[in-house]
Amino acid sequence: MNQMTRQKFMTQFNEMLADRNGSNMKNVLQAQNGGDEIDQLSSLKEHSLNTRLDQRNLLFLKKVKEAQQKIIDGTYGICEECECDISLKRLQARPTAALCINCQEEKERNEMGTFKKTRDAIASISEDTTGDHISERQKYNSINEIHFESVVDL
Repeated sequence: MNQMTRQKFMTQFNEMLADRNGSNMKNVLQAQNGGDEIDQLSSLKEHSLNTRLDQRNLLFLKKVKEAQQKIIDGTYGICEECECDISLKRLQARPTAALCINCQEEKERNEMGTFKKTRDAIASISEDTTGDHISERQKYNSINEIHFESVVDL
């Protein structure tokens, strides 16, 4: 990767950091001291969402700073796994990429395999020793066959 390309990415990272840090100041949550239960619940959900977004933002900023350090160290654009060059196309699409496309795909396949194993283990817990499901699910032919219990006292 040539010096001009590295400088472009460094400028891009500086802009990302400035944009993200500026938006953090705008997104200060002000607690509501009133309203009914719906307002309070809505405020709580909004606070939860903002917290999750802030956590994602912090993770992104960390990746941007790591990428900047890699540019300074001269290791930007080199896969952390196989030490091959990460394609310029991939870096343009995902500037904070630390893995080449082949290593990233392998990582995702391994993660998916782990997910499938966990899902299969959970499914096997719901079966008894004879292999039958502990609880059979009721199957319906139409919505009229479903009986609902009221949660409201009349």
